Amino acid sequence: MRWKISHNGHDPRQIDLLAVLALLVVIVAAYGYFTHNPNKPSTTAFIVPSQSVRW
Repeated sequence: MRWKISHNGHDPRQIDLLAVLALLVVIVAAYGYFTHNPNKPSTTAFIVPSQSVRW
């Protein structure tokens, strides 16, 4: 069965291809973000309140 390409807009396969490429870019960016240099100290830390603080 041959694909029917619509002449009045984008081919659905092109939109699917762009969606897959965008998803791959997001995955690679997230991987790079979460696997940054472990030797660099993290700026976020769990803050433990002092025992002298009264809530």
